[in-house]
Amino acid sequence: MSETFIIRKLVNDDATATISDYGAHVLSYAPAGHEPVVWQPEAVYLASGSAIRGGVPIIFPWFNTGYDGGRPVNKKPKHGFARASFWKFDEANSDRAGHARYILDSADCEPELLRTIGCPDPRFRAVYDVTVGERLTMALTVTNTGSQPLVYEAALHTYFQVGDVERTVVRGLESAGYLDNAQDGVPYVEASGEAITFDGMVDRTYEVDGAVRIEDAVLGRTIVVGKSGAPQTVVWNPGEAAGDAIGDMNQGEWRGFVCVEAVARLDRGIALEPGATHTLTQTVSLA
Repeated sequence: MSETFIIRKLVNDDATATISDYGAHVLSYAPAGHEPVVWQPEAVYLASGSAIRGGVPIIFPWFNTGYDGGRPVNKKPKHGFARASFWKFDEANSDRAGHARYILDSADCEPELLRTIGCPDPRFRAVYDVTVGERLTMALTVTNTGSQPLVYEAALHTYFQVGDVERTVVRGLESAGYLDNAQDGVPYVEASGEAITFDGMVDRTYEVDGAVRIEDAVLGRTIVVGKSGAPQTVVWNPGEAAGDAIGDMNQGEWRGFVCVEAVARLDRGIALEPGATHTLTQTVSLA
């Protein structure tokens, strides 16, 4: 597998997108005639072993520092190794205009990373399909190719471009409670019935299905985020204090995005028997 940093561009009448083979990472997406919908920072840093900021990092096979047997653990790297791995570009099942397919196989992964998953002899084949048009569709399909059960966490950690996060509203989660990841102890908070607004850090894991709408007063548009195969939704923005402390972003760049993620984590992670397959999908469009 090549370890050269390659950026691929998909262009058609409906949209453009760029994707990095490193991390199978969607860097940008813009429907024709519109501002970009997927956010990237002013400078994108590419370094082996480091995750790319912005775009759509693939979180797999664990979220954050992991979860095992009903308790949090301390796995490294944070958010798993998929986003810092060179994926194989599947030329035969891709095209230059609207579809790209990437593959990450456990046979190509370092044994010490595989042992960190926490399952006996974990074996998998991850296939990531990105379809670009009026709608952006990203689908992560994992097959257990081993002889033992495979348990993993996954997410599509999508950064959405907004004019100003403090003038942005996220709707569709009003009836759901959430885990407040920004608070010590990660307390569960009952549903408030109110839309999400941003004044300081927001980092929440909602257990909810259905679409989410990102209403952007500055750019005058609504982004619709759908999903399947993901029992949870994470909403995140670091706010000013934490955002300005992020080393690979310039000060103030935190204002330009909000993350809404299709997620399967904690006790809602995916359990696959040998030979079984699961697909986690996220779709993005303008209303």
